[in-house]
Amino acid sequence: MPRPRRSTLGTACLFLAACLLSCADLTAQPPRGKRTYRRPAPGAKEELAKPEPRTKEEIFKQVAASSAAYRNENLLARALQRITLDTRNGPVIFLPTADSSRDLGPSFGIMPIFAVRRPGTDVMRSVIVPSLSYNDNLGPTLTYRHYVFPDEQRYFIFRGSRSQRVERELMAYYYTPNLLGSGIRLSWEPKLWVTGKPSFYGVGIGARRSSKANYSLHMTGEELIADLPIFGHFYFNLTHSFFVKKISEGPVEDTAQVSERFPDLYRDATTPRDFHSNRFSLVYDRTDHLYLPRVGTYASASALYSNRKLGSDYEYRTYAFQVKSYYNYKEEGRFITAVHGLLQFQRGAELPFYAMPQLGEGTGLRMAGDGRFTDRGKMVLTVEERITLSRTPFFRFISETEIAPFLDIGTVFPKPSDFSAGKLKYGPGISARLVIRPQLVATMDFASGSEGSNAIIKVGYPF
Repeated sequence: MPRPRRSTLGTACLFLAACLLSCADLTAQPPRGKRTYRRPAPGAKEELAKPEPRTKEEIFKQVAASSAAYRNENLLARALQRITLDTRNGPVIFLPTADSSRDLGPSFGIMPIFAVRRPGTDVMRSVIVPSLSYNDNLGPTLTYRHYVFPDEQRYFIFRGSRSQRVERELMAYYYTPNLLGSGIRLSWEPKLWVTGKPSFYGVGIGARRSSKANYSLHMTGEELIADLPIFGHFYFNLTHSFFVKKISEGPVEDTAQVSERFPDLYRDATTPRDFHSNRFSLVYDRTDHLYLPRVGTYASASALYSNRKLGSDYEYRTYAFQVKSYYNYKEEGRFITAVHGLLQFQRGAELPFYAMPQLGEGTGLRMAGDGRFTDRGKMVLTVEERITLSRTPFFRFISETEIAPFLDIGTVFPKPSDFSAGKLKYGPGISARLVIRPQLVATMDFASGSEGSNAIIKVGYPF
């Protein structure tokens, strides 16, 4: 499920490399069942019936045919081709990178992408993506990424990164959608991660912007996620994680530190704490794509449990209810209405502020910085209208340009009974996106509201 990660257009470009692993699966919404008249049997009542939905293969053919209308080369296609060198072993793409957030400010850099084909084929077996970027608060950052694709479904990721100031990462990731032919979806990720982006403003929806304080979050541990099919589109999800967490001074020079504004909380939070938890979820997933959904519904109800007897420093429970729905207007793929709702709250021991639910830039409220609101529970509702402007062939893939007006609504609270509609925060905005299927979305968001304005460059859909 979603993991905390620094989102960058540079990272988006590494997923462009992942796009080179195989031909993209073009998917779309099955045609809506048209109400048709069925002649009743003698003596029977008349009724309206819906035909059986078409097969997945038929849907793919329909989308492939509709994509042909976009095949004319345009400025975007020419730009992508100019930065790409097609070699005997595979394409090499030279990409400039950019990243922006309210907390760290802008970053700029360069990232070459080396895609390696399997001998004698057009299938990509691995992708190597180094990069060098610069940020005023972090200094230069050197990153190495390596993607390995044993087949069309499984993949490995290895990544290492080091900034001049504070930030560093060392991680591995493995994913398979069909473990040993059992139908079980499994992923495992060990990691060491230090980020200097987070801020803390105090607890509660009334926390003042003037109380903003920067800090660095340290996490070392692993996470294992397994989805077990039950029947139809229902899954049982188990997420096991063990992380050692603490905080330290942050890298942002023009912002106060947590050690200055909240000295008591800071002293306690600098002590390493063990977080061992297991989350059990019932999941309904009828979306058409894991990363770039265009139709269908995803819903989940989960309970996370942490106990001292199992090696955790805290005893608590976290409950969450989530729904994501995508409606494809007239099945044309041009207009997609996307809706996301989340209700989350904690019970049990009081946790350090960095382990509590947060609402901000990367957690549901794009007009605000990360960690803007913190409390024991939160509610988020987001509505987007994703409008495809153009579709362009790029190698064996289809790239799309998209705009998306959106509205983010959210709040935090100490317990669900304290939820108040009068404390909701509203953040309207608009996104401009480049989508390269099957896995890449590069996004530039602009949002405004009671927290001011915020411009964000990142990778991925918000949901």
